Amino acid sequence: MSLRLIERFLKAGIMEDGAVAAGREGAPQGALVSPVLANIDLHYVLDTWFTDAFAPRCGGSASLIRYADDFVGCFARREDAEAFHDALAERLRAFDLELAAEKTAILRFGSEAAVHCREDGLAKPRTFDFLGFTHDVTFGRNGGFYVGRRTIGKRVRKKLRALGDELAKRSTAGGTAMIDDAGRHLRGHIQYCGVSGNFRSVRVYIYQGAKALYRALVRRSQRRRLTWARFWERIAPQLPRARIVHNLLVTPAVWLTQTGSRMV
Repeated sequence: MSLRLIERFLKAGIMEDGAVAAGREGAPQGALVSPVLANIDLHYVLDTWFTDAFAPRCGGSASLIRYADDFVGCFARREDAEAFHDALAERLRAFDLELAAEKTAILRFGSEAAVHCREDGLAKPRTFDFLGFTHDVTFGRNGGFYVGRRTIGKRVRKKLRALGDELAKRSTAGGTAMIDDAGRHLRGHIQYCGVSGNFRSVRVYIYQGAKALYRALVRRSQRRRLTWARFWERIAPQLPRARIVHNLLVTPAVWLTQTGSRMV
């Protein structure tokens, strides 16, 4: 992306209630250029610094997972996680950035977390949210540890409301178009949220999405000719079924430093 194009993005302004206001500083939230600039900036501010300067000083294994400005640091030792938290705050300040306190925490995670969390005065290990999922310490029927993932509840509710609103707007396009739109929405949800351990959440979402489509079709006809039983027999089979798309690997025992950053 050329500097000229970036400059045009930054000067494009912001539209609020139909009126365009010129941007004074920074990148507008939601603009296409925002994640691009965040990735360029944090590649040098965070990724390269972590790999070349911080991780080699750790007493145990250390790794960093980042997406845009959200990231999770994984450490084998608590001392390394705490040192990263302190060093990170200082590193970000040098570039006019700061940690988002409400998104930052140090927590025990992994196969031994359930045992040692009692040392922290907790009944069970803490969970954390990252990339649309709530992650927790889970054990299978054979006693083996794996990372439990489920779609964040508030995001599920938000997406279902958005689906209902979109179907209402599409009512003039006809029932077939509404069914196709609902199918595309649900397939997209499955492709992203269909990860190991999240099958129940995906299945519930598909069911609730089907209910949203049913209500929209009933409102469109203005008469209750379409019963739930008839919908489930004739229309629901056209919708995708819940399935697991991504079979994710087990995560080892680690200390996590979950963080988010923001511009000062």
